[in-house]
Amino acid sequence: MKNSLLDYAARLGKYLLFILLLFFLERTAFLVTYHSMAARSSWVEIFSVYYHALHLDFSTAGYLFVIPFILTTLQLAFAGKWWERVLKGYTILVIVIVVLSAFGNIFLYEEWSTKINYKIWYYLQKPDEVLRTATWFQLVFGLLGSALVSWGLFWLYLKWFGKPDVTRIPRLRWLSAVFVVAGLPLIFIAMRGHLTGIPISQSSAYFSKNQLLNDAAVNTQWHLLKSTIRFAKSNSTNLYVSMKQEEAEKIVHEMFIPEKDTSLCVLKNTRPNVVLIILESWSADLIESLGGRAGITPNFRKLEKEGILFTQVYAAGRRSQEGISSIISGFPPIPVNTITDNFEKYHALGSLAKTMKSAQYQSSFHFGGDLTYGNLTAYLMGMQFDKLVDEKDFPSDLPKGKLSYYDEFTLARQLADLRGAKSPFFSVVFTASSHSPYDVPKTGGVLDWDLPQMPYLNSARYADYALGEYFEKAKKEGWWDNTLFILVADHSHDTYKQWGYHTAGYQHVPMLWLGGALKEEWRGTTVDKLCSYVDLPLTLLKQLGMETSDFSWSNDIFNPYTQQFAPFLNQLGLGWITPQGSFSYDASNGQLYECTIAEEETKQRELLRAKAYLQVLYQRYLDM
Repeated sequence: MKNSLLDYAARLGKYLLFILLLFFLERTAFLVTYHSMAARSSWVEIFSVYYHALHLDFSTAGYLFVIPFILTTLQLAFAGKWWERVLKGYTILVIVIVVLSAFGNIFLYEEWSTKINYKIWYYLQKPDEVLRTATWFQLVFGLLGSALVSWGLFWLYLKWFGKPDVTRIPRLRWLSAVFVVAGLPLIFIAMRGHLTGIPISQSSAYFSKNQLLNDAAVNTQWHLLKSTIRFAKSNSTNLYVSMKQEEAEKIVHEMFIPEKDTSLCVLKNTRPNVVLIILESWSADLIESLGGRAGITPNFRKLEKEGILFTQVYAAGRRSQEGISSIISGFPPIPVNTITDNFEKYHALGSLAKTMKSAQYQSSFHFGGDLTYGNLTAYLMGMQFDKLVDEKDFPSDLPKGKLSYYDEFTLARQLADLRGAKSPFFSVVFTASSHSPYDVPKTGGVLDWDLPQMPYLNSARYADYALGEYFEKAKKEGWWDNTLFILVADHSHDTYKQWGYHTAGYQHVPMLWLGGALKEEWRGTTVDKLCSYVDLPLTLLKQLGMETSDFSWSNDIFNPYTQQFAPFLNQLGLGWITPQGSFSYDASNGQLYECTIAEEETKQRELLRAKAYLQVLYQRYLDM
C-alpha cells in the first residue's frame, strides 16, 4: 500500500509540474519573441517575470488540475485502463489549448499591444478575416508549429510525466473518497488565489514599469478565460459602477457644458462637400511636425502647409471598428464590447451620414478590403450611408495585397466616383495598406533604417505616397474649391518610440483639415487644443451649422471654452488624458497605470471624472 500511495503522490506531483512547465515554456517563448522590448529592463527584472507569474500560474494550474486529480484518485479504488485513456485524452486537450493560445498571444501581441483576450472570439467567427490579416509565415508557422509543439509536449508527457502507473488498493476504497474530499478544497484555494479576502486578479502579476514584462507575467490562459467571462456578463450589468448614478451623471454633464456656446468659423460657407479620409493605424510618430522622424510621410508634411494641423488629437479606440464608429457616430469605444457588433444598438447612435442627409448631402463609404470586417457593412448601412464600395466592386485585375487593394487604387476609385457625384456630398474613404501584413509596393521609396518596425513604417511611407498622388489629382477637380478634406487615423500603432500600452503617447494620432473650402487665414496653421477624435463629428457639424443633439459625447474643438480631456479605451477600463497629465485606470482592480499627474488633488479630481465618465458611458450603452 505504501508504494501505491507513493506512486499516486508522484503521479499527481508530476502532472502539476507538467502544467507549470507548459506555462514556463510559453512565457519563455513570448519573452524571446519580444526580446527587444524586454531588453529595456535589466536582466534581473526580466527573470523576475517568472517569480511574479507564479501566483496566477498556480491559480490556472488549479483549474486544469481538477480532472486529473479526480481521475488519478479514482484509480486507487477502481481498476480499468479507461481511466488512463481518459486522462491522456484530457492531457492532449490541455496541451492543444495552451499551445494554440500561446501562439495566438505571440502573433497578436505586436498588433494588439495587449494579451490575447475575449476579442479573439469575434475574429474566429469569421476565419476569412484571420486569413487575410495574418502573414503566410504566421499561418504556416502557426498551424505547423502548433501541431509539432503539441506533439512534442505530449511525447514529453508520456515519457517523463505520465508515470508511474497508479495501483489499485481494493481494501481501502474509502481512501480515494477521503482524498477527493480533502483535495478539492485545496485546489479551490489555489484557483481562488487566497483562503480569505478578494480573489486573485492580474494585479498579482504586475510588478514592472515595462508593460511587456507585466503582460509576460500574466498567465495567458487565465487572462483569456477571465476576459471571456467578463464579456459574457457585460451586456446585462454595468461593471463600472463606482458611485451613485445621479452623482456620476452630474459630473459628466458638467464636463460637456462650455462656459460659452461659441465657435471659431474656419470654412468659407456652411455647405461644402466633405471628404473624410480615415488612415489605418497612423500614429503621430509618423508625422515629423508631431515629433516623428523626418522622411516617413513627406507628402503629409506638404499638405500641412495648406491646412489646419491638430497637434493634440488622441485616439479613443484600439481597433478599426472602434475608431470608425467613434468618428462617424461620436460614441466612444467601451470596454469588453464593440458597438458595431451590436445591431440592436444602431438606432440609438448618432450618424454623420444621417444628420447630413437632412441637408441633402449624398454619402458614400469606400474601402479596398472586405467591409464585413468588424461588421462594418451592417454598421454603415445602419448609419444610412447611401453607397458602400468595397473589394467586390473593384476590377479583379488590379494589384492588391492580402488584406485589400492598395491604397492608391482605393483612393483613385473614390476620386472617380466623386466626379459623378452631386454636390453637396459626404464621402468617407478608409485606407488599409498600413495594416499588417504590410505587403505594399515599393512605389514612393523605401526607408532602410535599422528598426524592428520597418515593415509598418514602409507601409505608412507607401500610404503617404498614395495620398500625395490623390491630392495632386483632387486639386484639378471642379469641386475642389468647395470641398473640405479631413484626414484622421482610426487608431494608433506601436512605433519606434515604443510607447507603453497604457500611455497617452501610444494614443497620439494626426488630424489635418484642408481643401478649397477652408478660409485662407486658417491655411498653414495649427490647433494645439487637447481633444479626441470622438470630438470630430460635433466639431464638423458646428461648422456646417447643423443639429448636434445626437452627439452628446463630443466637444467642439473650435470652441475656446470647451474643457480639454481625451478618454481612451483600455481592456478593463479607460485611459484619461488632460493638460495636467494622464493615467490609465483599470476598473477591475482600481489600479492606475502610467500616471503622470504629479499633484495629488488634481489626480483624485481627474480620477473621479474618469470613473464617472466610464460609469455613465457604459450605462448609456446598456440602455440603448
